[in-house]
Amino acid sequence: MESIRNELHELLNQEKIEAIIRDTDQGMKANYQALSERAAGMADVNTYQELLDYCYDQTFAYIDNPDNLMKVLADAKNIQPVYHSITSTEEFKEICTEEYRGFPRVIAMTILAGSEAVAADAALRNLPDASQALQDYLDTQVATYQKFVRDALAYGRGEDKRMMMHGQKQ
Repeated sequence: MESIRNELHELLNQEKIEAIIRDTDQGMKANYQALSERAAGMADVNTYQELLDYCYDQTFAYIDNPDNLMKVLADAKNIQPVYHSITSTEEFKEICTEEYRGFPRVIAMTILAGSEAVAADAALRNLPDASQALQDYLDTQVATYQKFVRDALAYGRGEDKRMMMHGQKQ
């Protein structure tokens, strides 16, 4: 694991970081647009759109920081403190009224995990000189973040009562 982190630090110069952030932002914007279009057909479109805007703004702010991008790429366990920082604010709590129950938290986790999967995938595309071990590791990161998304969606559908945060059920 230490060798993976060292290689990431060696390969991630300012130019590569900017390219990964740019590609991540493009992927996040595409995801945001798709969710916004789906929100237009929902009964409470304004609340849903407010939630999307808030979660995407918070996630963009996090991933656009090069130090945070390194955390996303280096360790999937970074998701828990970021998720809690997004969902513990007063602004989020105002959106997350009792009427909506766990729905806003599912959306927050889906957006955060999906965005982190996009970032790991962007790193794969922008680091063509990476060793096979690093490529395999980043593939695993993408898969882990995508599993977080699937688990959050299953939780939202009521299929599972717990949301996964560490790669294992809590």
